[in-house]
Amino acid sequence: MPQHPTLPFFRQKRLISSLNVPRRYEIPVTILRALSFLPACINSIHNIQSALLVSERDAGGSLLLQTTRTEYYIAILWCLLGGYWSWILATSMMKRWLYHYEIKHAIIRLLTLIVVIWCISAFISSTTDSNEPIKTQMIISFILLLFNLIKLTFASSTKYSQKLEDVLPTTRFNLKNTAIRILLLPLLGVMISSAFILIGQFDQFQYRHILLMDNQFRLNTMVSSELAAPNHIIMILILSSWTPKAAERRQWLRNTNLQWLDERPNVIYRFVLGEPPSDRAQSTMGPNLIKESSNYQDMLVVPAPDGHSDKSKKLFQALKWAASIEHSYLVKSDDDVYVRWDTVMEELSALPDRDNVWKGFVYRNMPADHSVTIDYGLPILPAYTSGTLYTLSYNLVGIIANIDYPQRFVSTVDDGINLAMWLFGFDIQPIHDKRIQPDIDVCEESMIAKRVKLDQLEKITNTMHSNIINHQPQCQGLTKTLKKCALCYPCYGKTDDWRASNLNCDMNKGLSPNKLPNNIKKMPDTHVRESLPSDLGDSDEWIIPGILSAQTSIYSDTENWHLLYWVCWTSSPSTFTDRHWRALEMVWIHEPEAAIIMMSNSLPSSFFEDYNRRGYNIQVVRFNKENLLKWNWYFGPGTHDWLQNWEQWEKGKFFYWHLTDYIRCLLLYNYGGTYMDMDAIWTRIPPDNDLEFIGSDYSSSRSDTEWTLDDQGLYLPQGLMRFKRGWKLFREMAEGAFSAYVYDPECFNCGGPKAITSYVRDRRRLLEENGMTILPWKVLYPVSYNEIHKLLQPNPLAEQVMKNKIEPFSWNIHLFGKMTNKLPVQPGSVIDFVFKKFDLDLPHRDTKSQSIISSTGRLDVPFRLMGPRDYIYRARSDKMLEDDKNGDNLLYLQSVPGKFQGLDVIYARGGPEIVPKVTIELEATIGRVKINNSTLDRQLLFEATDASMQQINSMLNTLEYHPPPLMVANGGRDKLKVVVTYDQGEKVEKEQLQITMVVMEPWEENENTDDTI
Repeated sequence: MPQHPTLPFFRQKRLISSLNVPRRYEIPVTILRALSFLPACINSIHNIQSALLVSERDAGGSLLLQTTRTEYYIAILWCLLGGYWSWILATSMMKRWLYHYEIKHAIIRLLTLIVVIWCISAFISSTTDSNEPIKTQMIISFILLLFNLIKLTFASSTKYSQKLEDVLPTTRFNLKNTAIRILLLPLLGVMISSAFILIGQFDQFQYRHILLMDNQFRLNTMVSSELAAPNHIIMILILSSWTPKAAERRQWLRNTNLQWLDERPNVIYRFVLGEPPSDRAQSTMGPNLIKESSNYQDMLVVPAPDGHSDKSKKLFQALKWAASIEHSYLVKSDDDVYVRWDTVMEELSALPDRDNVWKGFVYRNMPADHSVTIDYGLPILPAYTSGTLYTLSYNLVGIIANIDYPQRFVSTVDDGINLAMWLFGFDIQPIHDKRIQPDIDVCEESMIAKRVKLDQLEKITNTMHSNIINHQPQCQGLTKTLKKCALCYPCYGKTDDWRASNLNCDMNKGLSPNKLPNNIKKMPDTHVRESLPSDLGDSDEWIIPGILSAQTSIYSDTENWHLLYWVCWTSSPSTFTDRHWRALEMVWIHEPEAAIIMMSNSLPSSFFEDYNRRGYNIQVVRFNKENLLKWNWYFGPGTHDWLQNWEQWEKGKFFYWHLTDYIRCLLLYNYGGTYMDMDAIWTRIPPDNDLEFIGSDYSSSRSDTEWTLDDQGLYLPQGLMRFKRGWKLFREMAEGAFSAYVYDPECFNCGGPKAITSYVRDRRRLLEENGMTILPWKVLYPVSYNEIHKLLQPNPLAEQVMKNKIEPFSWNIHLFGKMTNKLPVQPGSVIDFVFKKFDLDLPHRDTKSQSIISSTGRLDVPFRLMGPRDYIYRARSDKMLEDDKNGDNLLYLQSVPGKFQGLDVIYARGGPEIVPKVTIELEATIGRVKINNSTLDRQLLFEATDASMQQINSMLNTLEYHPPPLMVANGGRDKLKVVVTYDQGEKVEKEQLQITMVVMEPWEENENTDDTI
């Protein structure tokens, strides 16, 4: 039997994907076949990149109908189909050429075919519209389909496909089967997929794309003519939707809290819905909405999508509608929020019409999540209010609604973020209101708005409303289920703490991250002061009647703010020694009208009655836990929780030091004034009553340089400070150290000098530009704590040390109680000289022995007039002041020329509590004098009746001497006589001072301050 000759291996029947070329040609042929897919790959990558750029292109909402991401994905399907057909064409043609030609010639033909495919793809891609990627890829695919059909047609004909040697019995090529399997089935799959996707997109665009909507407002768009007139109208917009559940929520709100609005004729409210989300929703819910609108007249359909993520678009269209109706304020909320409309309306009705009002629960410095970052482009969001509830003044509604360019929207479900974007360029800051709570699992008695779980809306809404109607706490019955800690509220007794989520709440500015991501640096706020309540109204509880209330004092917002002094005493009365009495007396010697408030839980309220009887103002205020909470003496939720845990912290060994640090911050922030430790003794009052200052000193510990102001160890002690109220540093410092969440009871210095020095170090320039003065160390701490004991030891040059080294530039000597409390003040020491120089000789009893302490040992002490024998008047020229300002700037630390301050102070010592008649006579030989704001004259006579010791010293404290101009220019001498007479009827006491006035002309330019002293 004859055998059929065996065909060469490359002419044997094989699968279409297998060419069986010689091994050395396998890699080149494989690469060439793969290159047939290259145009499809390039087009696919291009479409993928274009799809990914859609979010950036349409950031904030598309302004035009452009190619969508879905269309690019469909184009990729056609790219893959075209690539598949290109590969089929190249493979089948290569198989045919291998059959008819030598392999090298077949490879050349294959390369030519691939280049032709490339050129056709490039030509079509370059000539068609880039915004029609599907059309482009379909043209390429159908051209390749045509090529494949032509190839199959010609390949099936024996005229073109066979030679004489091809008469062997082989299986004939099935054209129909191959066309269906390789060409028509893939085409059918891609076309069906494209059709379904595009139909879905068209349906979505029809109901959700704002550019395809007709810009018509529907349903209850009109308001009554009575409300159309501007009469402090309040507009309320409540965002809702087309769903059946939303209809139920609207009805629950109408049956509960919206009933409060029925009694207010100046209120317009609407439930805001978008366009129907689908034709099904339109057919099923449309009739119900029309009926609901007819029954309640409170429905508004706006030309915007109705999806959950499209709330901002509904809001924007609703604001356009609201802008056409003049009103005072607009309030926005959602249909899943329970609002105390009674409280909100009462507050807004009492608020006069104002511009630029934007109020809500404020978020600041919040990092943008991924979806927002694409649209927004920055890592930090601007300050925004939660969409739970916020209030806008009418002018802001107009600003948003009347923008003459297309509005943009970022991708977020919280419409408050988009609102912040719209107002970003107008320099309008939102007002924080913690009573608006965006969390669903919280309930606080002071809340005015709360978001509610959708599945619990009916229960919670009905319970809260019933409680309020029956005058019960609004959270009664809900605390078992809603027991989480509300944002910006104290967390004492709650199941969690919002501060654990890296959050910090400023009660004035809102919620912010405690720590920002590492790549973001938080810039210090340029506002260093905060406004505080200033009215002593009926709602403000008096702590000291007529002087101090829970919110302010009679001094705090006046030019006499510096007269308010604060001191703390936490020990027993038996430890109140003579040096502590003297520290108080020296305040009144230099500033007789000072009001001293002693914060103490141990001293009885009558402890200082001997001073009160002589007219000096000193009061004891107890600052125990109950009082601090009752007076709202806390900065925010963190310090509120810290006070609630008083009993726990009290066990710590540093608690009362920490409590003193805390109360110091609170008093200076709430009231302002001067805080001083009881071991600080005044030797001279600051010459400028309006100066706000803190002292400085140097630490000898090298480890402290980690937090000091400089490498030399300069730090800020808190033993003596004077500030006006409202300095933010005290609030932020206290919240950082004494928040219950971060409080460390074992850290001694965390609320003391380390805390304030660290705070000031990061903001020093800003604080100094806004009025803070950091005094040189010599002003308040002229002797360091390592050397202070020497001032209590005998020194034959004690008077010279005081006059020449301490007094010229120092206002105070700090005794550093820890170093000196157990050391006696020895006779002949510097401190002994100071105590003798500044002594009111006011009889009082020793706290241990109850013996009378006075110069006579009795309650009866004779009157004496104290003052200098010589007074040096150091004249100042404008040139001196200018040079000093550009140099050491020390002149402002010295006594004011002509005023009797420091060691030159004139005051009355001893005498009776009340003097029936007092006469003060002044006489200058050359110059002129004045007292108690009188006119300048050489001789003055001043009389007062029933004057207390304090009133007499207040008058003497106002004494001023003015030399004539010629004496100021050239120097000279003068005499001043001061005579004080106590007329007590049967007894008359008279004291006289003869003071030699030495007037020194201004220093020469080449003389410096230190040489002159």
